[in-house]
Amino acid sequence: MKILKITNFIIILISFFVANSFAQTSNTDSIKLTKYLEIEDKMWDSICIAQTKIAKEEISKGKLTLVIPKGMVEMYESDSELDSILSRYNIKTMSQGIFCTAPSDKQFCYGDLMNNEIERRFGQYFIEEKRSEAEKAYVRKNINKIFSSTDCDRNHSIYPFTKNLDDFLEKYDKDYFKTFLYPQDYIHRKENDLYSWTTVRFVLTVNGELKNLRVDSSFRQPYNEKFNEEFNERAINFVKKIKWIPNKKRGITVNSDESVTFMYDHENWKR
Repeated sequence: MKILKITNFIIILISFFVANSFAQTSNTDSIKLTKYLEIEDKMWDSICIAQTKIAKEEISKGKLTLVIPKGMVEMYESDSELDSILSRYNIKTMSQGIFCTAPSDKQFCYGDLMNNEIERRFGQYFIEEKRSEAEKAYVRKNINKIFSSTDCDRNHSIYPFTKNLDDFLEKYDKDYFKTFLYPQDYIHRKENDLYSWTTVRFVLTVNGELKNLRVDSSFRQPYNEKFNEEFNERAINFVKKIKWIPNKKRGITVNSDESVTFMYDHENWKR
C-alpha cells in the first residue's frame, strides 16, 4: 500500500507538470512538445503496469481494496460509513485523485482492477448498493443537518403540484406569473437585455415548516429599483402560501436549504 501511495503522488506531480506544459504551449516548439508527450505517455504506461502488478498480487493474497475516485467525479460524504460497511466483507477502502490532465485509461489501473474484482466476487451492483446503504446511514446519523437541495433526491418534488424535481423547476414560476401583474410604469426587458429576478431562500424542515426566509431582487433597469419592496413582498407571500413538501435524501425525509427564483419578462411565461 505504501508503494501505491507513492505512485499516486507521482500521478499528482505528472498532472501538475502536464497542465503547466499545455499552459505554455504557445511558447513551446511543437516538435519538442510532441516528444515530451511521447515520454509522458511512456511514464503513464509504467505507472499503470506498476499499479496493475500491485493489484494482482494483493488479489491473489485475498486482499481487496475499494478505490474511491476523488476530483472530477461525483463526491459523497458517506465514505466513513462505507468503510464500516465494507469491513464486514474484509474489504478496505482508499481514495485516489482523478485528474483531467491525465489519461483516463492509465491513471486508475489499480482501482479499475480492484473494483472489478470486488464486483466479480460480490455481484455487479454490490458497490452501488453498499454506497446507497452508506448514504442512508450517513443521513440517519445526521438527521438534524440542513442538506442542500441539490444533494436531495431528484425523483422527489417539494412543490405539491409536481412529482419530481425537473417538473418543479419548470412549474412553480409559471404558477406565480399566472396572477402576477407588472406595474404600469415598469420598464420591461428588451430582447437582448439580461433578466431581472427575485429569489426567495428558505430552510424547509422535516415538518414542512419554513424557516430563515430571505428575499433578494435584482433589476437591470435602475428605474425599476423602486419596485424592490413590492416585488419582494409578492414573492415572499407566494412562498408562504404554498404547502411545501419536505425534501428527501435517499428516501429519508430531511431538512433542506431551498430557493426559488422568479425571472421577469421570461419569454416562456409572459402574460
